[in-house]
Amino acid sequence: MTVIQLRGTRLAAATISKPLTRPFILALTFLFLLSMHYFQHNQGGAGLELPFNVSSWIPFSFAIAIGLLEISRQKVLRYSRLTLVLLCCCVTLSVPMFFPEARPEVAVNRVITLWAGWLFFVALQQFAFSQKQRQQILWLILKAVWLQAALAWYQFLWISPENSIGYNTDLNRPYGIFQQPNVMASFLATGLILSAYLLARQPMVQGRWTLSHLGLQLTPVAVIPMLYVLSSRTGWIASVVGMLLILPYLMQFAARIQWRMWLMMVVMGLSVTWNLTSSLNWSPQPGRVSLESARSVIYPQALDMFLHSPATGVGYGNFEPAYLMQTAQAHQADPETPHGLPGLDHPHNELLFWASEGGILPVLALLIAAAAVLAKIRRAPANTQLALVALLFPITLHTQLEYPFYHSLIHWIIFVFLIYWVDALSAKYFKQTLRFYKPFRISAMLLPVVVSLFMATTLYSGAMLTRFESSTPPDLTALDKVNNTWAWRNRFEWDLYQTQLKMGIQQDNPALLTSFIHWADHKAKELPRPILYQFLIKAHQALANTYQAEQVREEARYLFPGMDFSDEALPQFSKPKTVTPSPQIAQAEGQADKD
Repeated sequence: MTVIQLRGTRLAAATISKPLTRPFILALTFLFLLSMHYFQHNQGGAGLELPFNVSSWIPFSFAIAIGLLEISRQKVLRYSRLTLVLLCCCVTLSVPMFFPEARPEVAVNRVITLWAGWLFFVALQQFAFSQKQRQQILWLILKAVWLQAALAWYQFLWISPENSIGYNTDLNRPYGIFQQPNVMASFLATGLILSAYLLARQPMVQGRWTLSHLGLQLTPVAVIPMLYVLSSRTGWIASVVGMLLILPYLMQFAARIQWRMWLMMVVMGLSVTWNLTSSLNWSPQPGRVSLESARSVIYPQALDMFLHSPATGVGYGNFEPAYLMQTAQAHQADPETPHGLPGLDHPHNELLFWASEGGILPVLALLIAAAAVLAKIRRAPANTQLALVALLFPITLHTQLEYPFYHSLIHWIIFVFLIYWVDALSAKYFKQTLRFYKPFRISAMLLPVVVSLFMATTLYSGAMLTRFESSTPPDLTALDKVNNTWAWRNRFEWDLYQTQLKMGIQQDNPALLTSFIHWADHKAKELPRPILYQFLIKAHQALANTYQAEQVREEARYLFPGMDFSDEALPQFSKPKTVTPSPQIAQAEGQADKD
């Protein structure tokens, strides 16, 4: 009997494997120090249209997969109460996907990213990180900030006008890899606050300074000048408020010489800013130093959308067409009412976005999630609460003024990790033994493979579309090489059909023109843009459909009252050299003939 008990004990001990902590941190190292800094020529946009987001998904998927694999290896799921609260919130945020008004194919990327964030939170909880290991991840974030700050200095001071990355030296707002100044600003502001936080947690051994201390002290000097020249009001507010919130924590836990030196570095950063801008005779644009903003118009319009349909919203994926239709109706009823802004696919406030599209359910979910995180902060020691708020403040503020999570996956990953950091300071972890653990193992094996293949084809297809759009005359063979049309649906369709329109007009080909009209009529219902209506008018005029052209013109003027849709304002297409149609265009021509 004793032998059997011993064997059972040995067997139980054998099932507990060494955790995969190092591979997990290695995946995050690749993410923060390599993949998020990847550059590839592109035509702008958000989400997967930006190459650094695409490349970041690959190590991000590996990190999640390693967490899932850890669950299957240990046969135990670790979680906290916050895990369950956030799970309920993610479910609630996903429910409107199934409302009749929703267009899931448009909103699916947003919901997938939401659930990926929750899975990353769960993956983090599977590892019993030491304090040093958790801080190591904070250090990875800060090192990423240093790399982007260095790139910003290069862009602002030394890059030539004819540069290979397409940086605008005339505007000269050094956005780093993010291609959007406000996104860069909230990223740098987070790094600035993080440097103070880590300094307070970086003890001096026998009064000696280390390279780590030196890096933390120099962060304000490197970051503050770039925050100023970015001319981002979001970055300025986030930095000032964040520093005020973190200062009591820094003064209490850092050595006196450390926090005094850090404040001196802040003053030095301001001094460098003044000297730099004075020597270059540089000043921010007048509009960047005032509080005037289109948000004063957009926010009431988005709120009206929510109040008009508070139960279900306008449907996930329907913000832009619903926004234009509602503002057009209001403007026609009262010309003093501001009309809608063309191309606005997000109200520049995350809460209003989910509210207007999904109604009351997403609002409740977001408020509950925020309340749960604040409750976790309240459970932290009193002298650290403001510091935790300071860490989350720059990105949180940015979500209420723009949409950073759609421009930058790395912002979402950092935000989720900081929530985990807050939770880990006071969390009581529960352990659920799993009888069915193989699904976690299978998912862990498939997830990085599927994501890596999808993202690799996304990068390749993006490169082909960019080659097509930037070549003169257009390289039509590049369209045939696009092998991931799902990720590039809108842009690929636009490139394909606007090429058909131009060729149809230039070659007097009714089949190509008819094919464009069929597509544009449908597209205008889901993605109404002024240029689409202008091209649609041209297509009808080329077919001598005068009545239909005038109908489209009236609809365009109704939706976009501030724009000119007269014949003089329409794009003109000159006669090109003879171009051989691509197989896809030839196929569309044949289909139009059948129709």
